Amino acid sequence: MESLHEIAKDKGVKMLNEVELVHNNSNRLLRLINQLLDFRKVEDRKFTLRASKTNLFEFSENITNDFKREAKKRNISFKLSSNNLDLELFIDRNLMDKVYFNLLSNAFKFTPDNGKIEITIEDAENKNTVDICFKDSGIGIPEKDMAKVFQAFFKGSNNRKNSSGIGLHLSKEFVEMHKGSIQVKSLHGSEFIVTLYKGQAHFDENEIITEQDLIDTSIIDFTSEYLMDDNYLIQAPTDETEKYSILIVEDNRDLSAFLKNKLQLEYDVYLSDGMDAVEKALETIPDIILCDVNLPDKNGFEICEILKKDLRTSHIPTIILTALGDQESYLKGLQSGADLYLTKPFSYSILIQSIKSLLYNREKLRFYYTSNIHKIEQIDLFGNIEQQFINEMNSLIKDNLGNSDFSVENLAENLKISRVQLYRKVKAIMGISISDYISKIRLEKAKSMLENSSLSISEIAYSTGFSSPNYFSTAFKNSYGTSPGTFRKSIS
Repeated sequence: MESLHEIAKDKGVKMLNEVELVHNNSNRLLRLINQLLDFRKVEDRKFTLRASKTNLFEFSENITNDFKREAKKRNISFKLSSNNLDLELFIDRNLMDKVYFNLLSNAFKFTPDNGKIEITIEDAENKNTVDICFKDSGIGIPEKDMAKVFQAFFKGSNNRKNSSGIGLHLSKEFVEMHKGSIQVKSLHGSEFIVTLYKGQAHFDENEIITEQDLIDTSIIDFTSEYLMDDNYLIQAPTDETEKYSILIVEDNRDLSAFLKNKLQLEYDVYLSDGMDAVEKALETIPDIILCDVNLPDKNGFEICEILKKDLRTSHIPTIILTALGDQESYLKGLQSGADLYLTKPFSYSILIQSIKSLLYNREKLRFYYTSNIHKIEQIDLFGNIEQQFINEMNSLIKDNLGNSDFSVENLAENLKISRVQLYRKVKAIMGISISDYISKIRLEKAKSMLENSSLSISEIAYSTGFSSPNYFSTAFKNSYGTSPGTFRKSIS
């Protein structure tokens, strides 16, 4: 089997993002399995400490290198400092690596973009201990949860992230195996303080080993500068044809980047980590929304329900992506108004076909609306907010059909939405602008009057809201390929 390094070298830069995704997720799975094995070992007291003399700053720096790319991508200020760069401690590097990784993973998980994460090593001359402080500017820990954060399988009341709940528990166990301690503070973020003893007197002889200096054993370097730039992604077509747009609401950055990379070939892609999902949907009015369930602010069900109840976004097909495959969650998805519910891990080909099917169904609905442009009456309503909107809009247009001064602004004001929102809504549902839609209704009505009334062409023009007979004749010919007079003669 090819190694990741060979695949990356073989396929070139364009494949590196997908290779990286495989690499990262494989490591996540491996870490989770190892944590479960470590948890069982800790419970059974089967760990043997293997402490060796280690330069603490170099050890810390080696681990922080793995997080620098994440920090740069999210513009997080990430700093490591020490008041004694030459300080050496006896630590079990394998176990202390896991402590660092758990504490830093939590810090990055709960710190927003543009935030701050610091590791400070404090060696006081008059103390026999060293403090390693992990401080972040994240969401912090509620006071009621402070005493429970190190309990196995505990999940904080403000934690909407996926979590095994054993990372901090294991960190505490590993630190205490070093005869040290770990404490937590929370003020404008979180601060974990690991306190370790200097020297080796606190260890048994069989717990001390000799190891070589630390070396970087990474097989493939995913921290290269070109990976920081979206330009390495597969390039989308450069033609000017208008593409459908998709809003991806997903706080897993790897999955979000993977979907963007794949979908941008055919679609305009917008991203949200969940914190601004509703605002981003209202701003962009996408053609379709992919939304995860577990998000940092509102969950996917809540976001879907809000958007489906809002006239400005109610027409947008929504696909829920979730790891929750139980019947209760599926029912919640339907109740929130989701059009489709896909459980993770999902087949990418099924996702693509689902997107195409939902967009195709919306096109069929557009065809129905535009083909029956002045025939949609109250009797056609199925309790759908779009149909109610169209019925009310059509009624207002028909009531003002003979008023050439009736504008799009007047229509929007009567519908109690802004002109921009009206434009976007009609464009999304009908596929045409609101001005073209009103003109189409007027022409359809005029055509019907030419067929069924004895009014003159001028009278029909003014009664359907055209400012002059000449303008009416031009618009009619552009739409139907013949002048009003010739059309009337053809049906006589």
